[in-house]
Amino acid sequence: MSRVLLISNDVIGKQMAGPGIRTWELAKLLAAEHAVTLLTPTQTELQHPRLSTQVSTQESVRACAETHDVMIGQGQVLSRYPFLIAHSILKVIDLYDPSPIGFLETTQPQTINGQLESHHALVREQYTYLRAGDVFLCASERQWDFWAGMLMAAGRINPVVYSNDRMLRNLLMVSPFGVPTQAAAHRRRVLKGVWPGIDRDDVVLLWGGGLWEWFDPMMAVSAMSLVGRKRKDIKLFFMGVKRPNAGVTTSHTAEQTIALADQLGLTNQLVFFNDWVAYEDRENFLLEADLGLNVHRDNLETRFSFRTRMMDYIWAGLPIISTEGDPLSDMVRAKQLGLTVPCGDVESLAQAILQAADAPAIRQTWRNNCLETAQEFSWDRVFEPVVAWCRSPAQAKDKEYAEVWNSCVENSGSRPKHAWQYYLQRAIHHYRVTGMRGLATRVMSWSCGR
Repeated sequence: MSRVLLISNDVIGKQMAGPGIRTWELAKLLAAEHAVTLLTPTQTELQHPRLSTQVSTQESVRACAETHDVMIGQGQVLSRYPFLIAHSILKVIDLYDPSPIGFLETTQPQTINGQLESHHALVREQYTYLRAGDVFLCASERQWDFWAGMLMAAGRINPVVYSNDRMLRNLLMVSPFGVPTQAAAHRRRVLKGVWPGIDRDDVVLLWGGGLWEWFDPMMAVSAMSLVGRKRKDIKLFFMGVKRPNAGVTTSHTAEQTIALADQLGLTNQLVFFNDWVAYEDRENFLLEADLGLNVHRDNLETRFSFRTRMMDYIWAGLPIISTEGDPLSDMVRAKQLGLTVPCGDVESLAQAILQAADAPAIRQTWRNNCLETAQEFSWDRVFEPVVAWCRSPAQAKDKEYAEVWNSCVENSGSRPKHAWQYYLQRAIHHYRVTGMRGLATRVMSWSCGR
């Protein structure tokens, strides 16, 4: 049994967003066999018999670090508590949310110089996290490729690590966002015949998460304007506009989406906005809806994302209409969980909504496929590598060579000492590929320091 410290950088409570949900579920799972302490930014009303919870402060984090074997948290935790970087506690860094990519999508009020400075500062922070961690988590194989490149650039994929684990699965683990093991249960009516403007027989489309800059909820609202010309019994419900974490302001995208719905005369007619649904109440909304909507833009964030609330759709057996480009939309198509449409194509989205609304039998097939797929993503399955590692936690192998490694980093701009073996190997390679003339040119470039 290990003493595990989880530090959440997001609110954990009755209302939670993805990072808080992920930390809470991992904490509960680890507590089944480890001594677990959970530190949260604010006091949490959630309780678990085997979990010790505290508010995270400089003092509480420092004290807990002295009494625990392992720390698990997203990289930002190291920025907030920088003394952890050099601390001997073993560190599991959760990279499931690739924040440098998401940052590119946020609206920046600064000048281009300010934007560049902010971006490069964030990337430098990431390298600090990558150098400090012993184990890293990501959400998908596509993310694994991205973070493997970052780890290589940060010096963490090296001969010591590689010789011990040639596929690097002990360094960088795929642990997706998961779903509860128990089936979703409907406990009370919340939408149909209850929410003003949504009738009992309406077809309800559910937008399950927030309205952040990398999503395209305005495309969804525009599609509903087209749908409304043919049917008035199809309604779009946004589950959450105001994020539970008060430190994260409402996005410009949310404001623009509400303004567009108002302009088109759809608000509280065909389109409905809610502040935020409590975590334990979300299944009531999921089970009353007929379709789950996931609409994002065609960008880099989409390619490496793992849409957390799409997992809720799958867990509840809610058929999905999604734009293309992310790993989960690929799964929607491959496993027949619903329909996919091109990014930015409002007309195709409207047609998909009408097609799905008119096909209850097909929706039932999609629902069955979702429920079957959900079994692959139960929290105990997706976090099994983390739980297993915590049974016998160990420092990353290359940290034993910290003095050599730090020296290499400090001298990264200059030619390493005693590197004649490297240049001999490169010379042989260039001779084989380009001949004596190519080798001579390359040797001259080395002698000039290029």
